Amino acid sequence: MTLRNLEIFLAVVDCGSMHAAAAELYISQPSVSGAVAELEREYSTLLFERLGRKLYLTPAGSTLADYARHLLKLSDEMSGAMHHASDGEELRIGATVTVGTCVLCDLLAKLPGATPKVLVNNTEMIEQQLLKSVLDIGIIEGTVTSPDLVVRPVMQDEMVLICAPDHPFAANTELPVAKLAGEPMIFREAGSGSRKLCEAAFALAAVSVKTVWECNNTEAILNAVQHGFGSSVISARLAAPAVAAGRVAAVRLTGCNLMREFSLVWHKDKYIGKRLARFITLCEEG
Repeated sequence: MTLRNLEIFLAVVDCGSMHAAAAELYISQPSVSGAVAELEREYSTLLFERLGRKLYLTPAGSTLADYARHLLKLSDEMSGAMHHASDGEELRIGATVTVGTCVLCDLLAKLPGATPKVLVNNTEMIEQQLLKSVLDIGIIEGTVTSPDLVVRPVMQDEMVLICAPDHPFAANTELPVAKLAGEPMIFREAGSGSRKLCEAAFALAAVSVKTVWECNNTEAILNAVQHGFGSSVISARLAAPAVAAGRVAAVRLTGCNLMREFSLVWHKDKYIGKRLARFITLCEEG
């Protein structure tokens, strides 16, 4: 087994064919098929099912792909540390939308050194990128499912109902969640931690609402609510500027639990360097 063979194998996994992997790596197709064959001989197992012209990753191939990604990432980190030790440790941080909008910039302002690379997306996407070693660490508002990820809660966040200033709900500071039955609602996209929390809370309270909009953009949600197209449930942190400007009204819902935690997430096999450890400490200090 060589790192080069693993690199070629992963190119086949990601490209979906040996022909495409050869073009991606600027090598011949026989070189690609030879590398895969070497790995299959070494581990005495089939890595791909070859059905017609298509390749399908076997369970053994999937296991090898997970290990290969981490081995190659560690190799890159080692090479970078040895050749560019004076440049400092590069960080790649993922954040969900609420965290990226309200929390992350303040944290990064306290982190010395070069600005990390940042990806802001929903919880499912951050989880996928951590498992592929595309990201070093994430700060999320949702729940991850992979047992390969370490999850460490670092701060709390409350979600509130927002509605147009002239909506009947706007006259309340608190509102029973049962009052939302049949209410047109504007939600984040599927895969969002905010969406999952709302749906779980409403289901537990036996409240059925009508989803009229789905948005992956907070400003789009605020605009839609402001113009009376429906109500929404978002982070109180996110809502605060729009509430202060009179664009929307915020109401605390009773009869359900809309408190959540922002959590740090990283792969269990991730090497925690000094700069990453410093970032974790900053998040824990709030």
